Amino acid sequence: MDKKDKTLIGIAVLICVIICVLSPYIASGDPDGLEKSAEDSGLAEDFSVEEIKGIPESVFPDYAFANDPDNQVLQIVALVIGVIVTLLLGYGVAYVVKSRN
Repeated sequence: MDKKDKTLIGIAVLICVIICVLSPYIASGDPDGLEKSAEDSGLAEDFSVEEIKGIPESVFPDYAFANDPDNQVLQIVALVIGVIVTLLLGYGVAYVVKSRN
């Protein structure tokens, strides 16, 4: 990998981290999409994850470490961890595919 590629990857990672830091502040607090539709139809309150057998509870529910979804610092940390894990998984897959060729 040459210096140009490393610079491009570094800039992409920096942009991802900036988006992670800004997203809790610019994201809408109102539910939308599937969650909003479920609330409108009354399905959101009919069951919980604990009632469904075989489905584990989320490690980071609502992208937060604690039960306080308003703690934006913890949301940022969870988002950055998610970006890092995703990038490492992508790098691992690319490495395996490259080594097979």
